[in-house]
Amino acid sequence: MPNAPRRQKAEKGKYEGKAYLSYEEAADYLGLKRSTLYNYITTLEIETHKFKLDKKRYIAVADVKRIEEVMQEPWLAGPDEENKSSTVKNKSESDAA
Repeated sequence: MPNAPRRQKAEKGKYEGKAYLSYEEAADYLGLKRSTLYNYITTLEIETHKFKLDKKRYIAVADVKRIEEVMQEPWLAGPDEENKSSTVKNKSESDAA
């Protein structure tokens, strides 16, 4: 089965003013399929939200923008700065020994 072409991103401002986006809205905003969005959520360990009396799950807009940054610059998906600094510190300590 051939790969489907990449989806178009939603027009700018379509979801402006919202604090949370549903999975469908986030996938539309990013121009991704839902399964690819799930992969980013899992890989980046993004917290999803479920509100009472609503069956849908939601993602904070800040996290959706974080996924967008990682799509543009994949090297941002690595360990947090906190982990990087401890790795550098441990490496410099082992070099000194």
